[in-house]
Amino acid sequence: MSRINLEDFLDQYKPKKKLAEQGYGTGTGPGDPAMGSSMAPDAMSPMGVAQPQGGDPNIANMPPDQMGGPPGEEDFSSDPQYPDMPEEKKHLDFEMWKKQFMEASIKGDVQEMKSMILDVRDRNLDDYQRKFVEDNLNIIFLREQSNIEKTSKEIKKLIKDDLDHNNPGTSVANHIVEALQTQPLLNNVFIKLTGLYSMKADQHRKFIAALTGSVQVGGGASTEDLIYNEKDFSIRMSTRFNSRFGDLYIGNWNLRTDDPQRYLKAPELQRLEEGAPEEKDALRKRIIVESICEAFKTRAFVINVTGHDGTVYTVGWDIATALKAAYTDGKLVVRMKQDEGSEAMIDQDGDIISLADIKIMYMKDSGELDEDGKPYRKEHEFLVNRHGQLFLTATMQIIKEASSSFPGLIIRETPYTGNPSDLRVLQRCVPNSPEILMRQCG
Repeated sequence: MSRINLEDFLDQYKPKKKLAEQGYGTGTGPGDPAMGSSMAPDAMSPMGVAQPQGGDPNIANMPPDQMGGPPGEEDFSSDPQYPDMPEEKKHLDFEMWKKQFMEASIKGDVQEMKSMILDVRDRNLDDYQRKFVEDNLNIIFLREQSNIEKTSKEIKKLIKDDLDHNNPGTSVANHIVEALQTQPLLNNVFIKLTGLYSMKADQHRKFIAALTGSVQVGGGASTEDLIYNEKDFSIRMSTRFNSRFGDLYIGNWNLRTDDPQRYLKAPELQRLEEGAPEEKDALRKRIIVESICEAFKTRAFVINVTGHDGTVYTVGWDIATALKAAYTDGKLVVRMKQDEGSEAMIDQDGDIISLADIKIMYMKDSGELDEDGKPYRKEHEFLVNRHGQLFLTATMQIIKEASSSFPGLIIRETPYTGNPSDLRVLQRCVPNSPEILMRQCG
């Protein structure tokens, strides 16, 4: 076993003498050979701190707390007490973010809106929030196409400069058609949509949103699908796409038990209970029209129907304006019918209550005279309520005639002007299932 001198061993761990007494070395004092370089007695500062010859002249004026410790010892006094850590993202208030996104849509900066979406896309979102983010990201991807973005700016300018605030649906539909008349490539999108079948309505909705610079907030149900924003107004739009006329879904509607109190004055309510049969019937029908108008008073419909010949029909419809005006003028009438096939319900006593089928008919002059020598008008189905759902069942010809008979309804026709042999190619120019489901994800 190696032996060591205990005193020598402990001596090396004894505290060193003060710096002022021994300078920078580990010897016994100034001028000691052990320092490795001589320190003259007159090289002492007024405070008694030795100054190396030829050293920095400013060091004598440096405060002691900035001079540092002996060689080999590091000064950690200025280090932060806690290590720098990546800042955690604050909790996302989705409704506040959504409001900011809506405001950004007014300016319409595509890259700014894209950045806002990508910033929240990987957050912990619920199903509705995630759908909102993904729907509008797809709309942004469409707007990144230069031809769509150019047309979108044109449509937004038309809406800002020339909007009928009482009939926004007809205005927007008119402006879309006007802008697309010089864009056959974009107009052909409506033909391509016919090949998507069950997916066509959702893609049509995103296309209209991209063209108008709107934000998607719904999926084609009974509430609005898109919201177009400006600083001083907004337009709540519903979009529909069909390959034929005659069965266009509008939304859910049911007559409520308090509707008479909502739409009739006190004398009219009394006549509804005590009046003559004809008077009661007229009041009941007016309640139905008022109720439908109230349910859709803030909705502007933009509808496209594309036929097999490639003709694109664009319908703009402001339901509340159109129904009230046409009903008041006698252009539309309400028919209620009950029979064995009518919808029914069971009351609390177990009795079967038959519900009247409701249809709103368009009155068209037939060009003939009745027995009294008056013009004979024929009824054509226009709007139908089926199991709580409203459908526009009018034919193209009836909608054309109606649009010239009362406000709040327009129809524009854009024939296909391309090569007939290309029409089928366009209709089949859609992704197939393997392309969608087996796509390699990057």
